[in-house]
Amino acid sequence: MSEIFIGRQPIFDPNLQVYAYELLFRGDGESFNAGVIDGDSATSQVILNTFVNLGLDKIVGNHKAFINLTRVFISNPDLIVAPPDQIVLEILEDIEPNETILNTLKTLKQKGHTIALDDFIYEDKYKPFVELADIVKIDIMALDNDEIAQHVAQLKQHNLKLLAEKIETYEQFEFLKSLDFDYYQGYFFSKPSIVQGKAIPPNQLAVLELVAMINNPDVEVEELSKIISTDVSLSHKVLKFINSPISGLRTEVDSIQQAVVLLGLSTIKNWVTIMALANGSNKPLALSTTALIRARCCELLAKQCRLPRPEGFFTVGLFSSLDAMMDQPLEDLLQELPLAQESKSALLEHKGIFGEALDSTLAMERSDFSLIGFADLDVTQLSDIYLEAINWADELTSSL
Repeated sequence: MSEIFIGRQPIFDPNLQVYAYELLFRGDGESFNAGVIDGDSATSQVILNTFVNLGLDKIVGNHKAFINLTRVFISNPDLIVAPPDQIVLEILEDIEPNETILNTLKTLKQKGHTIALDDFIYEDKYKPFVELADIVKIDIMALDNDEIAQHVAQLKQHNLKLLAEKIETYEQFEFLKSLDFDYYQGYFFSKPSIVQGKAIPPNQLAVLELVAMINNPDVEVEELSKIISTDVSLSHKVLKFINSPISGLRTEVDSIQQAVVLLGLSTIKNWVTIMALANGSNKPLALSTTALIRARCCELLAKQCRLPRPEGFFTVGLFSSLDAMMDQPLEDLLQELPLAQESKSALLEHKGIFGEALDSTLAMERSDFSLIGFADLDVTQLSDIYLEAINWADELTSSL
């Protein structure tokens, strides 16, 4: 279990109404400093926290969100899994135009993305960027008033909006208004605030194994689903992603395999790459093992009785400990996931055949022999199944 934080600084229009928020990496909630972290990891964590762990609606509501992009993300546009109507992509000041970068930006604009140039100081070599940009952010701390006015006059020749950033005083704001900037940002209006939430850190070795697998051209959906299913964090993130507006799906599922089929290999690959860049830490081993034992036991019960969709039983067992891992009520967590109602009823009320399998598994876990029972399986069969589940989970956690 880990705390997650995103910095959020408002951007205002000339009437001082909020136009958008810039989303910033924050390693902790104690300060406004981002801490020491490479840009790729920072961008990955902002994207992951925004679209999966916290949710775009919670962070910016109906406003736009500005997100910094590093060279890695611009060079790999498939990683930019963001809704074009609400996200403004900021090109950092240390990125220079080349054929690959310019082609990527053209493709992103064709898809409807808004492009902004961050901390911009004009040089002739940046003219190709200016011709593609929708918004240019001018760092007023890096220029004197005459230079700012010259930048404004030069940039207003292009079809773009101008944003003055790092405004710290009333006098600066009055001067910038006289130049008719379109947007304003800085400590004079508001320091970044911190949006906080919780997330299960993914098992890093499981993520790395998944990265290796998805880069295998012969990978099968079933293999991919199996790896994701053995990590509660990965499973949780995949299902939350399916239920988010960015996926465009909004459909009920009852297994990770179905989720992988719906999302497609390419989308899963992009999100796993982002998770790997975000560099999550290991989750508590005891909780992970318990979740895996429950998942495997429920699945084996279904297989032993030749019930359909044994992978759905696995998912119910896996998420039965989600509240302990997330430190939040299970009912609240399940509202964010597109699980079929049958699975949700099993988890919350222990109803239906899924609920019976979970009840029997929990009874075996507690050695509560008065409640152990499933279908027409005898005690010996149930005991063998539970021991098999324990051995499977132990071997798996040892290997990961």
